[in-house]
Amino acid sequence: MGLLAVAGSCIAGLAACSSSGDGADASPSRPPATTPRAVPSPSPSPAAPKAAEERAVLDAYRHYWTEQAKAYKNGTITGTALTTYAVGDALSRVESDLRTMKSNGVIADGAPRSNASVTRLDLQAQVPSATLSDCLDISSWKRLYRSTRKEVPTPKGRIDHYKTDVKAEKWGKQWKILSATPRQQECASG
Repeated sequence: MGLLAVAGSCIAGLAACSSSGDGADASPSRPPATTPRAVPSPSPSPAAPKAAEERAVLDAYRHYWTEQAKAYKNGTITGTALTTYAVGDALSRVESDLRTMKSNGVIADGAPRSNASVTRLDLQAQVPSATLSDCLDISSWKRLYRSTRKEVPTPKGRIDHYKTDVKAEKWGKQWKILSATPRQQECASG
């Protein structure tokens, strides 16, 4: 029973017990006392927490790419918040890319554009998890020679918009990207 309903019952009980009982106060012209009705409070929609978690995981994914772009521009994850948003394969992939870029004397400038959506969300699991699908647009992400800042020639056949499969888990209050696996498959960025 809701708090308002309990309060309404108490008020009704007090009103009934307060009359003297001798009938002297009874007046046929007075309407009987009415009790205030409890207005049911709207229960939160099950979709509301789900929508909030979808926004939270998409926000973590967006931050993952923002921090990754910073790391690629600086040639290191030092000074970024990448480890706040990435673990496992997602973090290892960035570290591996940075080693390769360093050995080739390359950095990256700009950032990719994401068009991700949550395709699966399991909030009932012991560790909540999510799967995302993305059409990542890397067309404005330029690879530059570190020493000259001149653009590295783009390889023929490079895909600028490709599908990416993403896995994430919620660790405490923070969503973490576990993996962001690109597929060699062109997609239409929205």
